[in-house]
Amino acid sequence: MCSRIRIFFFVFSLFLKPVFLWSQTSEERLAFAFKSQNSLDPLRMIVVGEVVGIEKASYFEADKLSAELDVDTRPDTVTLKVASPKGLRVGQTLYLLEKNQDHKTYRDANIVGMVTVRSVFQTTFFGWQVRGDGYLRLIEDRPVTAARLLDATKYEEAVMAKKQGDHFVAKGKWDEAIRLYKRAISLDPNYPDTHFALGKVHWNDGEGYVSAAYEFSQAWKNKERFSNGQEQLLFYLEYMRFLIYQFKTEGKENTKNLELLPQIAKEARSLNPKNYEAWLYSFESAYLQFVRANVLASGVESRKNKEEWSEKAEEALLKAANLRKSDFYLHKLACEFYNLKWKETRNTPKEKEYRDKLVEHGRLLRIYYTGETGIADEILNAIRLAEKQSGVF
Repeated sequence: MCSRIRIFFFVFSLFLKPVFLWSQTSEERLAFAFKSQNSLDPLRMIVVGEVVGIEKASYFEADKLSAELDVDTRPDTVTLKVASPKGLRVGQTLYLLEKNQDHKTYRDANIVGMVTVRSVFQTTFFGWQVRGDGYLRLIEDRPVTAARLLDATKYEEAVMAKKQGDHFVAKGKWDEAIRLYKRAISLDPNYPDTHFALGKVHWNDGEGYVSAAYEFSQAWKNKERFSNGQEQLLFYLEYMRFLIYQFKTEGKENTKNLELLPQIAKEARSLNPKNYEAWLYSFESAYLQFVRANVLASGVESRKNKEEWSEKAEEALLKAANLRKSDFYLHKLACEFYNLKWKETRNTPKEKEYRDKLVEHGRLLRIYYTGETGIADEILNAIRLAEKQSGVF
């Protein structure tokens, strides 16, 4: 019996040994790496771990470039074993260095690849790991060390200051929250979570409209660095809502927001294809583009552009309605959209189609009307006229 126990602990210790060996070398090690042979100025880095797996992403997408070249151009999914999560964050770039087994100080290494961090997580048997994207098939059979730039920013302290600011937001103490958010930004200027939080405070305060626009733009600029996908999605939805509000407030001459909205909507849908608000704002932004194109439609290209936005608006509207049919605001926008379509197709084969759609969304508008906001007389009159012509009344 005792011999069996001794054998069990001996075998179990074999599994633990790599973990213990790694922990013995978990202190920070400085590396000096060169981007190319012609570079005379090495980058100062901190060694964080090593590559343990490279594989193609599991999802498949039709890629025109891949088809033309007859090569899979999608990035590789890379797994790294790291000693500690300290200094690592989503969206960060890690540099891969040629690993010399006798190279204890990691001096004068060459950079052979880069990885964008997608997640940092801890496993039971293998400790801390990182998953990321990169193009590394040419070096997949070689031992490679991962390192991060020696960063002057204080990410961990910035996260703590941001959390303290969140606490004061929950308490309704806006001034204290703003002070802490600004401190977090001073510690790490490119941390998007803090810019998003500060932008929301400025917007809700009612007096920091311009400041909110700036903070949201900074969060968008650094969107790859959001701490998690859920926070990133919430930002995309809030930013779309803000840009639509800003466009309507500042007037139709400000078209910069409209050009940005489709990009944000696409990012939001890619994170969660079944999120209702992502499709609602996709519809509203495409509808606003259609309204603008409708005013400018004079040449062949302008009319083509108008039809493209019309198709995108209708597609997003159908997606949103399938996800949530009981939203009054959705049907209000739909009535505005189909009223315009009905007007421009009078005396054409399409007239009845758009008139009937206006009638249907007008019916749903009455059912789900909350009374919180008014409905323009023009829309109400258009719905009544459409109902009369279709024989509803």
